[in-house]
Amino acid sequence: MPQLRIHFTDRDIAHTGLKLETDLMWETVSSAQILRQGEGDLSFGPWRRHVRELAARDPDLRMALHTVLMAAPHRPDDLATAALRQALRVYHRCLIEPHLPVIEDGLCTDAAARIHQYLHGGPEALLSTLGAATRWHPPVLSVDHPDDRDLHLGGRGLTVIPCYFALRHLVAPAGPVLVCPIRTESRLVAGGRAGGDQVTALLGATRASILRSVVGGNTTTRLAKLVGVAPATVSHHTGVLREAGLIATEREDNFARHLITPLGLRVLAAERG
Repeated sequence: MPQLRIHFTDRDIAHTGLKLETDLMWETVSSAQILRQGEGDLSFGPWRRHVRELAARDPDLRMALHTVLMAAPHRPDDLATAALRQALRVYHRCLIEPHLPVIEDGLCTDAAARIHQYLHGGPEALLSTLGAATRWHPPVLSVDHPDDRDLHLGGRGLTVIPCYFALRHLVAPAGPVLVCPIRTESRLVAGGRAGGDQVTALLGATRASILRSVVGGNTTTRLAKLVGVAPATVSHHTGVLREAGLIATEREDNFARHLITPLGLRVLAAERG
């Protein structure tokens, strides 16, 4: 697999950071790629169905989709051409803006783990946990890429931008920025926290809350604080969820760490459909 090798100096590492605000331009670029290429995991299924339903009823949106997908931009700079501007306004108004609460929820869920990494280990800890398509071997970050080449940051540092719609890591040398896909599980739980949803109806409010809270892994004590019940109550509910195959439990020393299973993720994905 070709790789882009990003070379860091000590100054670059010091200037490397995480962008926490939603980057609408990259979300637009990445969502257009998903629609054109037909790729993506099951977490994008509901949004794709929403796009098809809207386009079937709205001729202006169909025209905008045709224009945007024919261009299928790969960088925000590509979006500046006059021919795309009106189509992009329609595209954003119909397909991105109504989805913003879910996008921001997914980004917040994903950012929590990245912030923890950054606060406890600095920029290098962040660079070492950007996903399977990246490898941090100081002072070089290797990223799976269509072209085999090198990028020397030259003291500018790197801005990591988590992206809800990104399928793969994208690099814009002019920034320089590295667009990083958020975890699938962060998308699956996004927007599904309110009461009255399908998972709550199926499992009950406490078990549904626990299931969502173990997406990134959590201990019994931490779950008790998050859900607002006693540790003994958490242990009872995690036992039921474990028997149902929705979570798994790892025991380390004097505490248990609970993790969602692929079946649990599919259950959460179903409520987003």
